[in-house]
Amino acid sequence: MALKFLDSPAAFLTALAIGIFAFGLGLTSPMWFLLSGMGPLVAMRAGTPIVDTSIAGLIVTTIIGVLAYRLRKPVESGVSKEPAPLSERAERRKHLTVHILVMLMFVVPFLTIILGMLLRQYIDADAG
Repeated sequence: MALKFLDSPAAFLTALAIGIFAFGLGLTSPMWFLLSGMGPLVAMRAGTPIVDTSIAGLIVTTIIGVLAYRLRKPVESGVSKEPAPLSERAERRKHLTVHILVMLMFVVPFLTIILGMLLRQYIDADAG
């Protein structure tokens, strides 16, 4: 069951979504420190290692993913078959999906920072 999921297109999209979410949290950590009441310089010093670690983690997981993809065993079907060409609609959908995912990787963390700065006066970071 798990191996079937790993070969599905949903696995790729799920991995990308988790990567975008984790990278976004790591990238915006200084903003969350600002919201918790730290000064700008203290928040930047506290958040820099988290940002660095999330970037390094993204690089490492990308390298591991590429290596795992290249080292996986080929499918034993006996005949090497070329994938069928995608229809024009499927090609457009694939192209759109890539564009949306790339935009999310950069837009979501940026919008989170902007939204946090705009709503800072309304967010009670000391609640709890």
